[in-house]
Amino acid sequence: MTPWSVALVDALAREGIDIGALGLAWARVMPSIAIVPAFGLRAMPPPARAALGLAFAATILPAVAPMAKDTAMPWVLLAVGEAARGLPVAVAAAVPLWAATMAGGVADALRAAADTPDSLVVEGRATTLGIPLSLLASSLFLASGQPARVAKALALHPVDSHPLLAASHDLVAGITLAMALGGPLLAAGVVIEIAAALVARAASPAQVHGLLAPLRALGMLGVMAIVLDRLAAVLSRAIASGP
Repeated sequence: MTPWSVALVDALAREGIDIGALGLAWARVMPSIAIVPAFGLRAMPPPARAALGLAFAATILPAVAPMAKDTAMPWVLLAVGEAARGLPVAVAAAVPLWAATMAGGVADALRAAADTPDSLVVEGRATTLGIPLSLLASSLFLASGQPARVAKALALHPVDSHPLLAASHDLVAGITLAMALGGPLLAAGVVIEIAAALVARAASPAQVHGLLAPLRALGMLGVMAIVLDRLAAVLSRAIASGP
């Protein structure tokens, strides 16, 4: 350790802060900071996300400190275990937000919009409608006080069963939520395609396919405007039932 780091550890110890326990708490919260879209993702540089993780770690430090003192395991193994313990909480919090992004992708696919604009606030190749839906879900997450619930879940008891099983259960729940969000859009897309096919058949032999393509896209946007409040309500309930 460098002299300044030794001095920092000594200063924290004099204030009653165990740097080892703080590191374990940081390892437990970092999965949530890393994968929950509402915590910034690409919008925050890595140092800022690490600092946010330290802030969360400080809130759960009293719950982690006894564990750090009552075991003789190497610190690195303890940190890996704490990250695994925090993973199911992170997945449970992130799934509804990612499902909202996927619902926007379904709507864009149905209206044949393949563009994926580069966004600084949404991870991955989000589509044009996926970005605003992701921002909506993140706003609902923050406004409903879910960061405090995530911290509470991480502090009290992150997982009762095997971490991988718990994370798999949350992923399955996310697939169900994605189907609930995308189902009405898919049904509307089928209706629009059938209507377009009937119009094209009635207009035969005139070629109206070039005219119907933008109308199908406009119809899909109209459906999104109609069901947006319902999508927001479903997202709000799903986020509220998280950790």
